[in-house]
Amino acid sequence: MKDLNLFISIAAFVVHFPFGFLRVRYKKFSRPWSRCLYIPIVLNFVVRRFVLHWQWQTAMIYLWPAVLLAHILGGIVGSRYKPYHDTKTE
Repeated sequence: MKDLNLFISIAAFVVHFPFGFLRVRYKKFSRPWSRCLYIPIVLNFVVRRFVLHWQWQTAMIYLWPAVLLAHILGGIVGSRYKPYHDTKTE
């Protein structure tokens, strides 16, 4: 069971890392920035609730640390890789 939980945590990290990577490229609180933040959280909720049938306590132990770490590390790597995009249309 612990191996399965570790696998799910690693899978959550792999899914959320690109969103953290992309999120730092957009202006804070813009629409694309919000999408990079909220779409993976909704996916996380759907998988946790309807696929895994986990309670919120289990998600707090296994999923949220992986998700937070993925967004933080993705943001660090993304900010060093390429400058911000301008979300304004000209």
